[in-house]
Amino acid sequence: MKKEGAALMVSLWVLVILSLIVGSFAFEVNLEGMLVSHKRKKFRAEMMALSGMEYAKAILDERATAKQLEIEDMDEDKDGFMQSALFIQRGLSTSSTIEFEDGGSFTVTLESAEAGRNVNLLTREQWLDIFEMANVPSTDWESMIDCLMDWIDENDLHQLDGAESDDPFYEEAGYPVKNGPLDSVEELLLVKGWGPDILYGKPADEDTDEIFGIYDILTVWGDGKVNLNTASEDLLLSYSEYEDWELESVFERRMGEDMEEGTLDDGIQRLEDVGADANKFKLQSSFVKVTSVGDIYGNTYQIEAIFLQKNKDSVVVYWNEGPVKEN
Repeated sequence: MKKEGAALMVSLWVLVILSLIVGSFAFEVNLEGMLVSHKRKKFRAEMMALSGMEYAKAILDERATAKQLEIEDMDEDKDGFMQSALFIQRGLSTSSTIEFEDGGSFTVTLESAEAGRNVNLLTREQWLDIFEMANVPSTDWESMIDCLMDWIDENDLHQLDGAESDDPFYEEAGYPVKNGPLDSVEELLLVKGWGPDILYGKPADEDTDEIFGIYDILTVWGDGKVNLNTASEDLLLSYSEYEDWELESVFERRMGEDMEEGTLDDGIQRLEDVGADANKFKLQSSFVKVTSVGDIYGNTYQIEAIFLQKNKDSVVVYWNEGPVKEN
């Protein structure tokens, strides 16, 4: 009996061990299957985003053709492709979503990269107008501008209230001043005296007034002239000469004669129609920002690019991509 009992115990232990091995193997197979499925969906989402970029490139290539079409010709434009090309030719923004039978889709947004004021070209007086509009404390204005000038200029000479690489701020931060133009608006965060409150805003408290962030009205692209067909209200208010009644005229003209957004007559046709200064504004953009988001069953991948439009060609001058992070 003792031998039979021992044999039974051994058999039970063997079954337990086999069950653990089989269970572990099944778990690994299931886990690998999930990982493969996730990677496959991520890859497909990436391909969707790339397809969106090709779709956007085709829109940019057709902008000259769209300009020559009559409104009646747009009746056959079921997916809005040529209308998007027409909007880009007029300096307007446009967005398209293309869905596929397998559940995938991409959404492409094309907008002016010059719907902001170029931080590398702003004068001291223009910065003062922006700071006043954003409610930045006036005691900081001169030092902020001087530190920015020292960051951008090619020499090591100090502005009156500026800071070069030998300043304790940069020595403690562990990096020198750039001595060159900014490559992104976010680079302002590296400059002494500039911080998140200036770029993104700060609510009022007991000691300080509210600061309105200036990030959305700045850019590093273009010749310094702002595209009036896509400029925001805050951006236009940063020009000291613009009043509320003039802003109303700009936004009304953008909607065309039918006063409806998204229709074929949209867009300001001449700067003279709204009394805009041709030295400060324009109606088309040389740089277009394209954002393409690919989606496959909730898995998303985003590509952001800047295209420089040269005659009939469009050249990529900036590219950034990656999975869309969940908030």
